[in-house]
Amino acid sequence: MTALSPRHTADTFAEPRISRPVGPGFEPAPGYRPAPFGVIGRGVAAIAAGIREYVHRQQVMSELSRLTDRELADIGLSRTDISQVFSAEFATQRRLERGA
Repeated sequence: MTALSPRHTADTFAEPRISRPVGPGFEPAPGYRPAPFGVIGRGVAAIAAGIREYVHRQQVMSELSRLTDRELADIGLSRTDISQVFSAEFATQRRLERGA
């Protein structure tokens, strides 16, 4: 066993990290952990999540717009409420009205 220099830290003795999958059939080797996305990857992921959320909201608002006034009343909404469905203030107001 050799002496440790002051540069060595607890991280020096951490489990080694394999940078790419290795093994038969290209399966990841035991202990393989993919590298984190990094700043750019997280930014791209956030943009993609925002786009998915926008598309989902547009679909919900489109479906609500296709309902008749009677169907909207059955679920406790009016036509003017459709544009506010995703508003936090609207949700809070609805909870207060229902006594929840």
